[in-house]
Amino acid sequence: MTRIHVFKASSSFSWFILIFGSVFLVLGIILFIRALIEGFEWQFFSGDWNSVIYILQGILFLVMGLSNLLNRKFFIEWDDSEIRFLLPKKKAVETVRIPEISSVEIRLFEIQISLPDKTHLLDLNNLQFEDLRKIKEKFESI
Repeated sequence: MTRIHVFKASSSFSWFILIFGSVFLVLGIILFIRALIEGFEWQFFSGDWNSVIYILQGILFLVMGLSNLLNRKFFIEWDDSEIRFLLPKKKAVETVRIPEISSVEIRLFEIQISLPDKTHLLDLNNLQFEDLRKIKEKFESI
C-alpha cells in the first residue's frame, strides 16, 4: 500500500512550534501585566510595545503549530484493488475501487475520477512535485 500525505510537516516540528509559541505568549502576557501595573509607556520605539508583539507572535506560532497538526490527517493511498483518500474540505475517507472506474481525467493540479454513478475530484494543489508525479503516474496506469 502506497500512502502520500498531502501536507508535509513533521509532528516534532509542529510540537516545537507549539511550545515556542506558548513560551512567547506567556512571556508576553507577563510583560504586559507588569507594564500595566507600572504604567504602560505608549511611545512605540522606547515603550512597552514589545510585550504586545510577544503576545501576537505567540498566538501566530500557536496557530501555525495547530494548523500543522490538524493537516497531518489528509492523505491519498492506493493498493492493487482500491484508492482511498481524505482531502481538505472532505469529512470522511472516500474509497474508490479501481475496477469501477470508467474514466480518469488528469489535469495540472487535479484529477477527475468518473464512476458509473458519481464523480470524484481530487484537488492536488498542496502536494509537492515528487508526490504529485507519483499520483499522476498511478492514475495514468489506470
